[in-house]
Amino acid sequence: MRNLSSLTNTLLLFLFFILCSSLTNCGGGASSPGVPQSPTFSISLSQSNVILSQGGAAQEIQVSVTGQNGFGSPVSVSASGLPSGVSMSPFSISVTPGTPGTLSFAASGNAGIQQTATTISGVSGALTKSAPLQINVNGAIVADPFHFIGGELRHGYYDEQRQLLFAANPELNEIDVISGLDFSVRARVPAPQPWGIDQMADGNTLVIGTNAQQIVTLDETTLALTSHPVPLLGGPSIGGLFYPNVVAMASGKVLIIGQVQGEDSANILEAGQYVVVWDSTNNGFQIFPYGTDRLVRSADHKWAMLSGNPLYLYSSDADTFTTVPVGTAANFVVGYALNSDGSKIAVFTGQQIMFMDASFNVLGTAPVPSSMQSGLGTAAMFTPDNSELLIQYIPLAFEVIDAVTYSDLGYLDGEVVPGDFNQNNERLMAVDSAGRAFLGVAGGVRVVDLHGAIIPNSTQGNLAGTWCPLPTTVAIPTATTKQLPLAAPPPYPGTSYYFGGQPAALLANGTQINVPASSVAGPVDIECIGSDGNTLMYGREFSYGDEPIGVSANLLPPSGNTSVYVFGYGFSNTPAFSIGGQSVPTIAVSSPTVALQLAQIQIPNGNSGGSVSVKVSSSNGSGTLPQAMSYIPSVSIIPASGLLQVLYDPHRSLLYALKATELDVFNPATLQWQLSVPLPNGVNYNVMALSPDGSRLAIASPAGYVAVIDPSNPSPVSSVSTTSVPGFQSGSIAISKYNRAVLTGSPNISVDLLTLKITSVPGNIGNLVRASADGTHLYGVDLNVSSGQTYSIDPLAYSVQAPPQFGYLFWSDLAVSSDGSKVAAIYGVPYATGDIVGFYDSALNLLDFNVYPLVSPPDDTQVLGSTFSPGGKVVIVPLGDSIEFWDTATGTLRSRLMTPEKLSVFSYPEGPVAPQVTLDAVGQTIFAISASGLSILKLPVPVDNIPANSWARFSAPMNNRFQFSGDIPARLAAMRGKQSR
Repeated sequence: MRNLSSLTNTLLLFLFFILCSSLTNCGGGASSPGVPQSPTFSISLSQSNVILSQGGAAQEIQVSVTGQNGFGSPVSVSASGLPSGVSMSPFSISVTPGTPGTLSFAASGNAGIQQTATTISGVSGALTKSAPLQINVNGAIVADPFHFIGGELRHGYYDEQRQLLFAANPELNEIDVISGLDFSVRARVPAPQPWGIDQMADGNTLVIGTNAQQIVTLDETTLALTSHPVPLLGGPSIGGLFYPNVVAMASGKVLIIGQVQGEDSANILEAGQYVVVWDSTNNGFQIFPYGTDRLVRSADHKWAMLSGNPLYLYSSDADTFTTVPVGTAANFVVGYALNSDGSKIAVFTGQQIMFMDASFNVLGTAPVPSSMQSGLGTAAMFTPDNSELLIQYIPLAFEVIDAVTYSDLGYLDGEVVPGDFNQNNERLMAVDSAGRAFLGVAGGVRVVDLHGAIIPNSTQGNLAGTWCPLPTTVAIPTATTKQLPLAAPPPYPGTSYYFGGQPAALLANGTQINVPASSVAGPVDIECIGSDGNTLMYGREFSYGDEPIGVSANLLPPSGNTSVYVFGYGFSNTPAFSIGGQSVPTIAVSSPTVALQLAQIQIPNGNSGGSVSVKVSSSNGSGTLPQAMSYIPSVSIIPASGLLQVLYDPHRSLLYALKATELDVFNPATLQWQLSVPLPNGVNYNVMALSPDGSRLAIASPAGYVAVIDPSNPSPVSSVSTTSVPGFQSGSIAISKYNRAVLTGSPNISVDLLTLKITSVPGNIGNLVRASADGTHLYGVDLNVSSGQTYSIDPLAYSVQAPPQFGYLFWSDLAVSSDGSKVAAIYGVPYATGDIVGFYDSALNLLDFNVYPLVSPPDDTQVLGSTFSPGGKVVIVPLGDSIEFWDTATGTLRSRLMTPEKLSVFSYPEGPVAPQVTLDAVGQTIFAISASGLSILKLPVPVDNIPANSWARFSAPMNNRFQFSGDIPARLAAMRGKQSR
């Protein structure tokens, strides 16, 4: 028992010590004598945060020290964790209790916009105390250096007198006229596939190269455009040339690159194998075998230079080309430039820049940094005062070379993310006398101030760049300030962010950002400026609220429950859509990690002829596209099977539908089949054509027969056996005004439909032939072969005109206007969506291509039967799920009509080339072979009068790009099933 009592006393004593340690006194009364407290201190600040402005006045705070237990020693006060670009003065101070000290804080002009937790610490002997201080560095609203235009800008010319930038925009088939004051778009001038652009010596006329067989001129005062088709030069062996780039000389002559289509440089899409000289005074053309990838000229229009091996210098006064002696470097020349009067020439290779005078004496050289040796020389130009040389390279930036001392000063960044699909298209377009460089990139104009800080070249041999991660969320509601995480790793110290020009503070050591509010819905640019002045732009990569910007189709059938795409910003993960007030299912929506989103929605049945709005709602708000789509007046689907071709008879207002062994006659007025005509000879037929006067209907069989019917008296059917090899006749048939049918085959034949006489047609007329409605013109085209060969066929003598072929255009359909003055060749393949339409004149000059609006991408393959409208203003091109209406004057999409059910797509490479679509006489009703029979679609107005839809303009990021956006070389590559660049 004694041992248990001892243990109990020990536990009680232990508990007493624990309790006593938590009390001021133990046992009651004053502190125990002989146990003194240690002297100590605390720090306090006159304010808990300091607000600074970049480059602004210093702000002061008071630091006080309070002694405890007799402390009276001086305390050394300093700061830790100061943000980059913020300084404290003095570096440290000594503060004694009762006598406050003063600290002054200032932010440099390149300090990052941020909110940072800093610590003010005091040290005295072994004692250390601290107080928190938040430092806020604010920035003012800045001018956004990126100005969105839409499409993709290629070359540009800045007119100092008018203060206008003229930019070629081939993705939208237009010349954009942009104010040099506020960068608003003053005009959008339709132009066929424009690429290079220069001002002629008269100071009022622009000459524009195209990705087609013509150049055009533009009057800067009236904005009137004039076409100048380039005639066949040098004979057929040269092949069909495009003329993408130009420079205008003082004499009135223009140097033009002649490009064999399909053989352009892999990196520079305007490279060519020839130089053509156009004399604008007499419209004469000369061709020279000088291969080049660019043309440059002096500001006085007196001198021009072009590459190749060797280099050539052209004198406008002498009208001569001179070889430039650059020694062994000639084999490696990647760029060149001329100063304002041609007195100084800059030639650069991958390793050095050589400066020469007009007599080709070397004045000096400058080394090319290794960081810019890749992608060097896409563009180069002297500044207007000749003091500096700017050399563009990729990614979009340019090296600044002192053109007096021949020293490399560093570089200026002009990058915009996401940039052009092909970075080689990003372009230094022009420099003005105020020291502004205009860069075409990401569908807009990036302005770079040449008077700004030039960034030193990295000693490591690569671009230093600016690391500027985006927020992990790229859309928030309007009128909302929100703190968002940034993608890791954090930005470089000293980085400043701006959202639409508004400063945004970095938080939590650069892992968070405080996004400013905006009262306006839609996308904004994010600008990041590093402490070295390096600027990176994210073009329209953040958005506020919900803003739908476009719908892929503007015409809908009143029944059929088709689907369309809606483009816009801020849809989030689960948007809700309504059409005309009706909620509709969302089939799919793209990831909200990119500001621009795409949703596929199902369309409800609607009222015939009615217009409807599209509304979207999500966690970011709501937005509406007013009157975005219209329902056409009517749609009917007539059950039928085995249809091979449909053909409208304007003389009798009847529709003919061809089957393998019979011809069915349909009355559109009653929507009834009224007659079936058996076809003779016990063989299958596959194509038919109606004579221009309506007196004969010719139906051909691949077994070598032609059946001829009088539509007014269809019972007796005449037939004739052809001389063609069975199985090769017929792929196509067309009838001239002389009632003579031309059939492609082996051999090609002509049938006199009145006498049934057979005549062989010599030579090659292609695999497919089409006639104008009046029968005055016949044209042929090669199908699905390695050329873009087209043919003009004399309808009486059957002589054939065959201009040079194009390398990468494999036509699959052909349309001819009613009078034969216009021809459209269409390229489509079953494994790629959409089509390429080439627009020809009657002389078979290829003058233009179609361009898709990015908010109306095709998502189905070609259907045969493309046709002109009665007035020739529109080409109708059917796809599996829609019908496109292409404006023949501009190459742009007027409208897209969704079909109520799938149309009949063609098989490849076998199968007939019979049209699956036809129009009535006024062009207001479309008849098409569809999945369950015959679809009849009544338009609100005749096709010629369909207004051009106002498609939204933007430049799609790479991950939102469709096969058929971009320039013609990209689209051709996509259709060939290859990588597009």
